[in-house]
Amino acid sequence: MASKRILKEFKDLQKCPPDFCSLAPDNEDMFIWRATMPGPRDSPYEGGKFELIIHFPPDYPYKPPKVAFRNKIFHPNINRNGSIGIDILKDKWSPALTISKVLLSIYSILGAPMLNDPLEENIANMYKTDRSQYETVARNWTQKYAMGPAYETISKELKGLERCPPSYGSAGPVDGDMFHWHAAILDLRNSPYDGGLFKVDIQFPLQYPLEPPKVVFRTKIFHPNIDTNGSIGLDILKDRWSANLTISQVNCS
Repeated sequence: MASKRILKEFKDLQKCPPDFCSLAPDNEDMFIWRATMPGPRDSPYEGGKFELIIHFPPDYPYKPPKVAFRNKIFHPNINRNGSIGIDILKDKWSPALTISKVLLSIYSILGAPMLNDPLEENIANMYKTDRSQYETVARNWTQKYAMGPAYETISKELKGLERCPPSYGSAGPVDGDMFHWHAAILDLRNSPYDGGLFKVDIQFPLQYPLEPPKVVFRTKIFHPNIDTNGSIGLDILKDRWSANLTISQVNCS
């Protein structure tokens, strides 16, 4: 019974794949599936790639599947082991439900946590009392545990700057956000900017280093290659960008 039902759901998913995740059996074992879910837009999980593992019981669909996150995630309804506290995986389970509907519910709580019955009370309290702090921590966890190559590249560059601070000034993350940095450029000797302190905003794309960072002056500056909004007309930030370049080399330019 279970294998027939699981096979039917798999065929249905092949005909009409969900747009909020991808999922398939793990190798040839139809009772173990893996899913990949992007973080919802306009949430602190945006840009993250979350992996879930699904175990179907032998008496499925009369018993619910076990679904868990493999990435660490900061969320009121998901504990540090990846277990998910939603009612349809517990007492509200029904044989009429499908794994696609379960995953849709999980995707929904990423954008709108269920605070009436949280697995992580402390996180739920933070969400209620200090939403900004909750989003900051959740975003930092997303970057660290669910963003892969871009986060690793930026972290490596930051460690390099910490080991060997640049001569032009300083640069580093804002509030722990590895994809948003502030830089300070000074010591521009033998130029009309000598003695000035120029603040720069740096936004790394999720595709970094395959795509260039967005670098903007926050301090007004009178310069032929920098417009009144602080945008910089530098070829290495456009068509001459290379994945071999670093943010330190950009700032030196």
